[in-house]
Amino acid sequence: MPTELVPIFASAPESPFADDPVVQLRCDPAALPEPLRQDFTALSGDFDNLADDLWLKSEYVFRQRRFGRFVVDLETGATEPLEDQPFYQSTDVNHYAGGIERRFESLEKRTQDNTFLAALMRSVLALLPARDRDRATRWECGVHLMRIIARPGQPGFPAPEGMHRDGHAFTALTLMRRTDVDGAVSRFATPDGAVYRELVMQEPGDTVVFQDPRCMHDVTPIEVRPGAPVGVRDICGFSVNPVEA
Repeated sequence: MPTELVPIFASAPESPFADDPVVQLRCDPAALPEPLRQDFTALSGDFDNLADDLWLKSEYVFRQRRFGRFVVDLETGATEPLEDQPFYQSTDVNHYAGGIERRFESLEKRTQDNTFLAALMRSVLALLPARDRDRATRWECGVHLMRIIARPGQPGFPAPEGMHRDGHAFTALTLMRRTDVDGAVSRFATPDGAVYRELVMQEPGDTVVFQDPRCMHDVTPIEVRPGAPVGVRDICGFSVNPVEA
């Protein structure tokens, strides 16, 4: 897997996270080099083979997902898949499903080997402020492939826990597909819960990276558009943490 940093985002602020813990970015799949463009399409196709989320508190399934972990070396750019383990959040940061070791289906081998996924991880980590990059050479990226599903009378909930923190150093969200849905407004709030920013990821490649300890966030439900039998919103999410020496 190549380790050179191929530019993924069209532009990025010179000092991300200096004034605002939320950074909004744009990756245009059509502008990527051919191998990465092909693997963006391949990664988008992997969302068609996700497993139902068994930890939902709902009478119907509105989320499917897979989960895997990687370590990324900031000096070499190398990405290394890690052994599967449950995903855990404390009840302090997730009152909906915290305190439980949630086991999700693993990423498929083709997903682990996807060059766009590796480049996206490296590009997100390249945004980290120097003070954070100095904390560790190696960073763990938990990779969450999540499809939110809406049907007539059955909205989908990207954040069923409401306004929350994730409990990680940084979180990144990249939109892979958005079809026949309305809603999904990402809302960011100060630590005391005052909403100060709202945005909607509309186009494949739209990305948001945020410094989780400095803000709270949620996403409004999705509704299927009139006349459509089903709507979907596919997100490739990263939970990013330093690997302490």
